[in-house]
Amino acid sequence: MRYIPSTSEQQKEMLKEIGVSSFEELLTSIPENVRLKKKLNLPPALPENELEENIASIAQKNIDFYRMKPLIGAGAYRHFIPEAEKALLQREEFWTCYTPYQPELSQGTLQAIFEFQSHISRLTKMEVVIPSIFDGASATAEAVLMSIRLTHKEKIIISPLLHPHYRETIKTYVEPHNIEIVELPLQDGATSADMLKQSLDNNTAAIVVQSPNFLGGVEDIQEIVEITHQNDALFIQVIVEAMSLGLLKSPGNMNVDIVAGNTQSFGLDLSFGGPHNAFLATKKEYVRQLPGRIVGETKDRDGKRVFVMTLRAREQDIRREKATSNICTNHNLNVMAGNIYLSLLGTEGLYQYSLLNFKKAHYLEKELLKSGKFTNPFPYPYFNEFLINYQGNIEELRKRLIENNFIPPLSVWQFYPEEKFRQSLLFAVTEIFSRDELNKISNLLSQ
Repeated sequence: MRYIPSTSEQQKEMLKEIGVSSFEELLTSIPENVRLKKKLNLPPALPENELEENIASIAQKNIDFYRMKPLIGAGAYRHFIPEAEKALLQREEFWTCYTPYQPELSQGTLQAIFEFQSHISRLTKMEVVIPSIFDGASATAEAVLMSIRLTHKEKIIISPLLHPHYRETIKTYVEPHNIEIVELPLQDGATSADMLKQSLDNNTAAIVVQSPNFLGGVEDIQEIVEITHQNDALFIQVIVEAMSLGLLKSPGNMNVDIVAGNTQSFGLDLSFGGPHNAFLATKKEYVRQLPGRIVGETKDRDGKRVFVMTLRAREQDIRREKATSNICTNHNLNVMAGNIYLSLLGTEGLYQYSLLNFKKAHYLEKELLKSGKFTNPFPYPYFNEFLINYQGNIEELRKRLIENNFIPPLSVWQFYPEEKFRQSLLFAVTEIFSRDELNKISNLLSQ
């Protein structure tokens, strides 16, 4: 970041320009009793070379995900990102690809959106996709509002294995509406079809199920979709770990109505929890209730390939009362990251990465169970996250992992405060772990 100092003469010139005689006069609207009367407790100025060394020494106290590999996922995952993607994202023209207010002048931005729509449509097998939603939680909440508009019903049934943060976001979004939210009881590592049948009625707008779910389990989407449709409700599948799309059956092939997906795993590194990127996908018949913008491809009068805004339903584009959403921004740099990542991997590459996630997670679980220090509370199919119970002291386990440069797994008891989860740990294993590292983790935790 550039530092541009101002001289006393320049400060006087600025004060004169805005019509005040002193800096203190700028503060007259601030009550005297809340003003700071002393100087800030800041160290004295340093020469540039000393300042650089000082900042570097402070930076060395930070821990990065290369020195400490995370065994925690729960909605944010560390995957390998090719250097080619990082280099391409440094191109300055991508940094300004914000909201396409003037589509005819925003061809690069529109192409990026169009390409990402194409990637996600291929992966989900859904007919219509809108990318560039802030994150998976807000995409899920938008899907819920969309289902209410489509059905004109007032009840939403939510799986207890939907990410806790996503559940809270849904409640926030529907607060202004007269909507009943029913959370199914938690039984084991999968959503109960029997409990779902008992909760469904004629006023149910949608069922919301995450797969792979919060505990990593792969849900029986096909069965739940059939139950949902028999009761004239819509089925919303939430995908938090997008890498699973490279291996698991596509939502469109299971007749899912709406998909809300988080694509942080596609080329976005972990950076204090963000930024993320998300999408909504649905059937063509529901396109008018999608919140956001859809980009299409056509030809101009000279026969050249061009991109156009096919659907615009945000409040900035149409009358507020007719808008389906007030999402106005565009995560286009994150969209670009996803485009580059998926293009570099290709179909086979994404499949192989997904397969590595699956195999490495199952390898670690098998090794931990062999130690006798762990038990499997819920035997269920999973992708790259699994729940396992530890027989020893969890704080000691956490300390041991940190001392050996691994970020510990998630203790799920904080989200599910039931006695059966007190010793439960949620491990996330991605392709970044080598076999030697997995063996080291197993040996450390088997002591």
